[in-house]
Amino acid sequence: MVVLGYGWRVTTGPASFARPRLLQGTPDSVIDFVSVTLGGQIAREEPAADGFTESVASVITSTSGSQVFVKAGPFGDGYGEAVKAGAELAVVTGDLGPPLLSAHDADGWSAAVYEVVPGTAILEWREEDLEQLNELSHRLRARLDPSPLKDTESYAGAFAPLLGTWDSLLDSKCPGAITVAHVADRSLPYGLSVEMLAELESDWFSALEPGTALQHGDIRRDNVVREPSGRLWLVDWTHRWLAPGWADWVRLAPDVAASGFDPEVVLKHSAWTDADDHGVNVMLAGLAGRCWRDGHLPEVPGLPQLRPMQLLQGDMAMRWLAARNR
Repeated sequence: MVVLGYGWRVTTGPASFARPRLLQGTPDSVIDFVSVTLGGQIAREEPAADGFTESVASVITSTSGSQVFVKAGPFGDGYGEAVKAGAELAVVTGDLGPPLLSAHDADGWSAAVYEVVPGTAILEWREEDLEQLNELSHRLRARLDPSPLKDTESYAGAFAPLLGTWDSLLDSKCPGAITVAHVADRSLPYGLSVEMLAELESDWFSALEPGTALQHGDIRRDNVVREPSGRLWLVDWTHRWLAPGWADWVRLAPDVAASGFDPEVVLKHSAWTDADDHGVNVMLAGLAGRCWRDGHLPEVPGLPQLRPMQLLQGDMAMRWLAARNR
């Protein structure tokens, strides 16, 4: 693997973000469930420092020193639904993610308690991570393609409502046009054209609908835990999406590129050396459109790190796409 010397690396300053705490505003029934699973009274809570949702994600320590990791959120805004889905998916993802100890729904909330994986969320990708990512890709392909679940939905269909940026920039009166006025006067980077991106995005369903692999759907550094040994664990499994196996790596590679690595090498050294070239371009065009549009919107209250992340992901996706089409 190589680190490029001409500017893939992009860094952003830390944003102020505070996750909600289990011990503040969570129903007593959920706290009692966590205490029982923990095997003792809660003595300390350490919320995760990273993330892009306002759900509880905390390491909980008991008075006796035992520890668990807790995800929890209310139903109705997507947080509880995501927690519940993650607990259900733990059965099939196995050691790709932290072991699930127990899960419980009560009083409009869902909570899942996991073993604590010794390690930390990745702040910056390192060269030694790349071989671990390669190994992880082979485990994903062997375990999840074809999907061990029958109750799945199309990733292409689930993401489709977020498409349309490029068509709308070409014609604001096109069917299904979305609001793009805030980016209408912005020039695209890396020599890309709206026409090219719109043409690629038009193949979204034909490129992604035929896939048979269960997707994580959101592999980024904040959803990967690195053990001191270097082993990588995927956290926050929240979807039952089906797509080509390589789609997860197309989501991941721009994030790795932001740490200075060539995304093409990341993909070609994965289990998906057979990734469809046109399909990869199509997916990058779709992802870039969503990130380009939403990343330039005003900051979301409570999630100041969201827009910078979207801009970074969009920039890396477009840069990779431009490099693929030189």
